[in-house]
Amino acid sequence: MSIFYLPQLQKGVSHYELSEEESKHCIKVLRMQTGAELELINGIGLQAHAVLKVAHVKKSIVEILALELHPPTQNIHIALAPTKNAERLEWFVEKATELGMTKLSFIRCERSERKQLNLARLEKIAIAAIKQSKRFYLPQIFALDSFDEFVQKYPNGYIGHCYDGPKIGLKSLDNNRPFLIGPEGDFTQKEIDLALIQHYEAVDMSSYRLRTETAALLATTALIR
Repeated sequence: MSIFYLPQLQKGVSHYELSEEESKHCIKVLRMQTGAELELINGIGLQAHAVLKVAHVKKSIVEILALELHPPTQNIHIALAPTKNAERLEWFVEKATELGMTKLSFIRCERSERKQLNLARLEKIAIAAIKQSKRFYLPQIFALDSFDEFVQKYPNGYIGHCYDGPKIGLKSLDNNRPFLIGPEGDFTQKEIDLALIQHYEAVDMSSYRLRTETAALLATTALIR
């Protein structure tokens, strides 16, 4: 059954008008007609079984038949320095959302190459990913924050880096703690030291050198329990 994103979906309301984008997809792409059944999700756990009452390319109207509230999923918080290549970053957002990432923070590091982000586009990709994977929670995506501010705001996390030193294994992670992934040139020693002061633990991710988006996806899968 086709799934549509309706952020205003809530209990106690019987009819909704789909957004122009979702209406266009419903009528022009899927060629749905009045009486067709569909599913709606609001990105925060609520799912609806509905029927199409008005088939309009810009403002389709649906009637709610049944609602189901899904419990929150486990907390998976990834914080990474955005890649210079936008397509790689978008690939990570799509795949990590499909796997169950719940929070995505962006950090500005000393070796970061990207200073600006199109958050609206990344959210659009995440919405498509939850619809594709039939997930009910849209990950929260936060704007760029400095590395220093982030580790102070979110202490007690994990950090992946290529420097020598004590590290824990991927199998011992707790999914209630954020995981830091640095830029292609890695974190600086100063940044690592600051994270350790804020009670971050270094993680042994691989004996090979990984791209930022690959390391971030590995961290996502390691946090899934």
